[in-house]
Amino acid sequence: MTGTTYDELLVIIDEFTERLAPQARLTCLYGLMAPLLDRVEREVEELSDDPVLSTPDAVRDLRKAAAGEPVDVDAVHEQLTEVGLCCSEDHDPERHIVSQSAYAAAAWLQLLAGRKLRTTAYLEGDDEDLVPPFAPSAFTRIVDLLAWTRSDQIYLHWDDAIAHPEDGDLPAAIRELRAMHVEISGFGREQYSCDLSSPAE
Repeated sequence: MTGTTYDELLVIIDEFTERLAPQARLTCLYGLMAPLLDRVEREVEELSDDPVLSTPDAVRDLRKAAAGEPVDVDAVHEQLTEVGLCCSEDHDPERHIVSQSAYAAAAWLQLLAGRKLRTTAYLEGDDEDLVPPFAPSAFTRIVDLLAWTRSDQIYLHWDDAIAHPEDGDLPAAIRELRAMHVEISGFGREQYSCDLSSPAE
């Protein structure tokens, strides 16, 4: 595994998670993303004249959704995409990390809902993906973004990072990707153990 390239790791993760049940995949992905949500929750500035939710409320509702509680997923998604867009336009790298975290959360919520959700008015009619579209699946596209976000970096395609190492620390992103692979593998083993211990119907 040590010599595995970034894109090969994404494929390995994709193949492993394909064997998980859909709800298990969502739970696992939320666990990978959850540590980043505190940064988003600290965004208290009002980003529009009449927000349906504040950003902290949107993050709290996202956590409720992850716990299976009913929430207005469209309102949460709209606010998260607004945070993602506004923070991405800032020159501060830290704000870009917040943006990437918000976009990852919004993409996860859309997977949970199983449908297209309402987005910020500034992105209406924009077909651009919330997360980079280069990984093999919706799951690993979010994981791809998380590898850079969890290593406190602005996202960079792995080929660009190889060609221009001064623009991004690819080894750091690979370390995060490996760490997530370990987390995902552990989650998968735990799910398998639970399935074995469950009584037959």
